[in-house]
Amino acid sequence: MKQPNREIFAMLPTPLYFLERSSAKYNASLWVKRDDLTGAAESGNKIRKLEFLAADAISHGADTLLTCGGEQSNHSRATAIVAKRLGMDVHFILRRTSEGPSGNLLLGFILGATVRWVTPEEYEHHDEILAEEAEKIRKAGKTPYIIPEGGSNHIGIWGYVIAAQEAHKQAQELGISIDYVIVPSGSGGTCAGLWLGFRSIGADTKVVAITAGPVVEKQRRHIEKITGEFIDKYSANINLDMSQIELVDGFCRNGYGVIDEKLARFIMEFARREGIILGPTYTGKAFLGALTMLEQEKLPKNKNIVLWHTGGIYGLFTKGQFFREIYYSSVRKK
Repeated sequence: MKQPNREIFAMLPTPLYFLERSSAKYNASLWVKRDDLTGAAESGNKIRKLEFLAADAISHGADTLLTCGGEQSNHSRATAIVAKRLGMDVHFILRRTSEGPSGNLLLGFILGATVRWVTPEEYEHHDEILAEEAEKIRKAGKTPYIIPEGGSNHIGIWGYVIAAQEAHKQAQELGISIDYVIVPSGSGGTCAGLWLGFRSIGADTKVVAITAGPVVEKQRRHIEKITGEFIDKYSANINLDMSQIELVDGFCRNGYGVIDEKLARFIMEFARREGIILGPTYTGKAFLGALTMLEQEKLPKNKNIVLWHTGGIYGLFTKGQFFREIYYSSVRKK
């Protein structure tokens, strides 16, 4: 496969290491891939995709990056940072949830992003709104480049094709094989890229994607679409078999971006056991799902399981009151 052009933003490789205390607790072989450490403010999985998308934007003469997401979109925040590192303007289409100017949104404001707010109902047509906004930008004399939700297209997923190869090499150096990777899934690009990456080097690693939202079939269709486009575009000698990509529902709790007491307590418990902070939208739910599946014997305990930390901790800052109440309720019980 001929790799497309790439800008270098992420701090790579990110660490892969054994989770000693969690492995003991669950009687399993658990590892973590720390893609929350791809950078500082730009940290998380999105920056890997943006390395390839930014290079494509430059090749098209763009001076403005345009993307979309939720009010606390990790992807939008990372896109804004990349835009400013390249001297570009940045525009967001954001689904309003009225969480206030904190976390990712606050960083977007600091970075000077232009925001167009839409309702959740309007956001269902975000591709059309992106095209409409791009035309406005052109009429203003600028050259926009549309980055899809989550950076998840056949270009963006190159970031996770490379990431899978990176993790495989690290595992070899550690003298282990990666039997399972557990990853959260929203727009599906990280899952698709990992599956393609492991297959491209002949690794038999199973990719299990725990969905962050309830619309599983929509995710499955999108993953199949962008994976097929990647194979066609880059002449990858890989057979597309969607049965090999496991999408797991049932751990999105009360909906995309919604936290509840069980999830909050799990995030706090994991942080205190491992010194790793999980996000409320993706990694908290994915790690909770994976460890629940271990307890339910839906994952094998005698295999090496890598929990892939895709970042997203800035989303915690809009949930402060929730964690504060749990913290002080536990303090009062002591």
